Amino acid sequence: MDINPEILNRFFKGTYSHKDYLEVKSVFSNLGGRASLKSYLEKHWGEFSAQDMPRGNADQLLHQIHHKIRIEEETGRGYRFIGTFQKVAAVLIIPLLLSFLAFVYLQVNKGAGDIEKQSIGFAEIQCPPGVRTKFELPDGTTGFLNSGSSLRYPVNFTNGRNVTVSGEAYFDVFHDKANPFVVETQNLKVKVLGTRFNVMAYKDDYCEEVILNRGKVEVATQQGQKLDLLEPNQKLVLDIGNGTFKTNEVEAYQYVGWTEGKLIFRNENMLQVAERLGRWYNVDFKIDDKGLVDYAFRATFVDESLKEVLKLMALTAPFTYKELPRDIVDGTFQKRKFVLKIDKERLKSFK
Repeated sequence: MDINPEILNRFFKGTYSHKDYLEVKSVFSNLGGRASLKSYLEKHWGEFSAQDMPRGNADQLLHQIHHKIRIEEETGRGYRFIGTFQKVAAVLIIPLLLSFLAFVYLQVNKGAGDIEKQSIGFAEIQCPPGVRTKFELPDGTTGFLNSGSSLRYPVNFTNGRNVTVSGEAYFDVFHDKANPFVVETQNLKVKVLGTRFNVMAYKDDYCEEVILNRGKVEVATQQGQKLDLLEPNQKLVLDIGNGTFKTNEVEAYQYVGWTEGKLIFRNENMLQVAERLGRWYNVDFKIDDKGLVDYAFRATFVDESLKEVLKLMALTAPFTYKELPRDIVDGTFQKRKFVLKIDKERLKSFK
C-alpha cells in the first residue's frame, strides 16, 4: 500500500499527529490506496478467517471503513473512530488491520442475531436538545433530526435499508423499488420506496406519529399488523397506551417546517404548543391554569428567541409567563423552566 508503515504504527498506537491521520484517511478515500488495500485483503484473507470471502465483500468492508471516516468528520468528532485501535499495541500493522476487517465481515454477515454483537456494522447520529441536524445516509437518502433525537442505521445498505429512530426525524428517501426503505420506532414500522415524510416517536410520549408529505407509506406495528397506507397530507397517530390509531387529513408543511427552521402552529392548543416549544428551545413549561389549555394558536415563527415567541403569543391569548430560577444539580445548571398562567385582568377582553 502507498503509505509509510511508520505512520500506520503511530496511528494504531494512538501517538499519531493530525498529518498522520490525514495520511491514513487518504488510503480509504484515494482510489489507488483503496485498490491496493483491497488486493492485499483478498490475497491474505485466509490467514485471518476460516471462511471463504464471497465475491465483492472486500469492497463492502472497505466501504464501511471509508463511510465511518465520513461520519466522524461530519459529526465533528475528529479521530474518535480509531478509539478501538488505540487500545492495541500493534506489532504487525497490516495483520491488525485485516483482523479488524475480518471481525467486521463476520459480525455484519451473521444475519439477524444479537443486535449488540452486530453493532460494529451500524452507525448512530445523535442530535442534542435544542438543535436540529441534517444527515445523509449511504444510499443517498437525506433528512433531518429534531431536538433530542437519534438515528441508527447500517453503514452498508446491501442487505436492506432498515433504520431506527428515537425522537423526531424527517426523511427524503432515495427511490429504490427493489429495496424498500423501512423506518422503525419503538412501536411502528414505516415502509416506503421513495417519498418524504416525518416520524415522531419520543420515548416519553403517549403517542407516535407519521406525517406524509409526498408519495405513499405503509404503516404497521412492530408485530407486523398493517395499520394504514397513507396519502400525502395525512397523519397517523398511534396511542401507545391502548394500541389504537387514527388517521387525519392535515397540512403536512405544518409538521415539517422545523426542517427549515420554522415553528408553525395551526390551531394547536397551549398543551401542544408548550410541548413543541419545550423541545425546540430545550426548556420545560408548567401550565398553572387548566383553562389556558383551551386556547388555540395559529402562527409561524422563524429565528425568534423563546421570549419573543412568548411575547407575541401573549398578544393573542390572555396569559402571562415567568421564568423560574434555574436549579443546580451537582454543580450543573438544569434546563430553564417557565410557568404559564391566565392573565385575569385581560381575560374579559378575550371573551
